[in-house]
Amino acid sequence: MAMTLAVRDEAALAVRNEAETPAEPPLHRAVMSVMKILQSRGMDPTINGEEEYEDRPDSIDEYQLQVNRRAWTNSLVLCDLTAYERFTLGRLDAAQHPDRLRWFVDTLVTVRRHNRAQLQLPAEQRKKKTPKRLNGIVSGNIGTGKTAAAIAAGAYGVEQGLMVRVVSHSRYLSWLRPDSAPAGLTPGQIKERYQRCDLLILDEACNELDGYASTFVRTETADLLSARLHTGKGTLLTTNLNSDQIAEVLGERFASRLGSQASLFDILGEDRRQPIRW
Repeated sequence: MAMTLAVRDEAALAVRNEAETPAEPPLHRAVMSVMKILQSRGMDPTINGEEEYEDRPDSIDEYQLQVNRRAWTNSLVLCDLTAYERFTLGRLDAAQHPDRLRWFVDTLVTVRRHNRAQLQLPAEQRKKKTPKRLNGIVSGNIGTGKTAAAIAAGAYGVEQGLMVRVVSHSRYLSWLRPDSAPAGLTPGQIKERYQRCDLLILDEACNELDGYASTFVRTETADLLSARLHTGKGTLLTTNLNSDQIAEVLGERFASRLGSQASLFDILGEDRRQPIRW
């Protein structure tokens, strides 16, 4: 889960309220305060059974980068997508739109940095910005490299300071069912994790829904997108379907909201897996 500015501010307040102790430098206490807040909100990067960092970073920004990297790795593991971890924007071919994907992520990064800087100003002087293109739609036939392209963009975003997570559409929905979430998380924590990250890679949208979605699927998918749009968070979605097919599955309203603030990355070509046919 993204270590948002609210978390940073809360950490700073916690540090200010603690008594100064010579044995524990203020910066170390700030990092520990951030860790406690993350844990209380179900955002602990070690929640999937990984060990805590042996060497604490020297700054909160460095610690946040470590948290972002660990969260990104964890989300790949949870979705069985570690085989895609090798992909970077530099390894994509022209058909996968690496330059445009970099631009999409850079726009999110620029706006986030601006909004963070605005918090240093008095409230009445702040001017918050929202990216003009919050949604990226990576479309194409099966096997054209959509997931690889989206994950490469996500990995780039992590290194630029964004909290990025990836989850398949069907897996996200299944985790919202009672007692189905991984690592002891509750459905509420699952929602918070994927609604609040800076960039969400929503893989295989509408996959296996076969032209019909239950009320549960439509409601939870719409709530996810609405929460992200409302808070100015970017979403990069991969799908085999066109807008009419998505409208048929999830409703015209959802398709309209998805496409209204979107950039399209249409990946053409044959199945790169070159499967044997029989």
